[in-house]
Amino acid sequence: DRCTCGASMSSIEKTEAVVLRSIPYLETSKIVTFYTRRFGRLSTIVKGARRSGSKYGSSLEPMSHDLIIVYKKEGRELQTLSHCDVLHSFPRLFDDLEKMSSGMAMIELISLLTRDEEENVPLFSLLADSLAAVDGATKNPSSVFYWFEVQLAKILGFQPAFDRCATCAAPLPGNDHAGTPIQFLLEKGGPVCDSCSPGSVRTVGMGRGMLRILDDLSHTSGPLDAASMDIDPGMGVRIREFIGTYLRFHVQGLRPLKTDRVFSRILESRTSVFPDLPAAG
Repeated sequence: DRCTCGASMSSIEKTEAVVLRSIPYLETSKIVTFYTRRFGRLSTIVKGARRSGSKYGSSLEPMSHDLIIVYKKEGRELQTLSHCDVLHSFPRLFDDLEKMSSGMAMIELISLLTRDEEENVPLFSLLADSLAAVDGATKNPSSVFYWFEVQLAKILGFQPAFDRCATCAAPLPGNDHAGTPIQFLLEKGGPVCDSCSPGSVRTVGMGRGMLRILDDLSHTSGPLDAASMDIDPGMGVRIREFIGTYLRFHVQGLRPLKTDRVFSRILESRTSVFPDLPAAG
């Protein structure tokens, strides 16, 4: 998959990639940012991509899973894309607001949490597999996104745990304590039991029902299994807010997702026009 070109440290590279962002450039070109299997996040210039009848078609649309060939030169911020074939276009991601919201949030998180040209194969597989699961889900696409976020934290090195006290490692009590709220220690990535004090560290309060759902998500083996989890829309909002808070605590400078803001406005406007419309989770 590599052809080295002379002493200028240039090469022709082939890799799988997911489109994170695509913006117009000059009159006929685009700048497309991919998350690739071999090189992590990679920004490219795609010459002629905006011309009528361009060979690239839908392959440069956000969330598209492609096979790309890049003329790559060390030290360049923008590499040159020479070929792009769609492996999976995920057409159903654009048919449903809940699916689109989940998919767009995934690629926005990857854009924000990764650096240029840092390979992370597990992260690429997580992204590609999760997009495929959302695309194919017949229900609960938002559950796939919650699972994706929990797995993302694991891959990035700050995996949360939900079944034991983060201070003494004791198992948390069962259903007989279901109504008792619990404190989650953001720094330690786990809850604190009734016998331990959270001290002065930053905590987030949550119900034990939410904690159990998060624990189920963390132990779910794959995104297709996550899609079978029915999570109440209101609970889904709280889970999404919690995981966002957790990620921002551990990643300096991480901002709230624009995707959440944009799609919440769309759903609010639809609900105001069609008051009987169910809200997406």
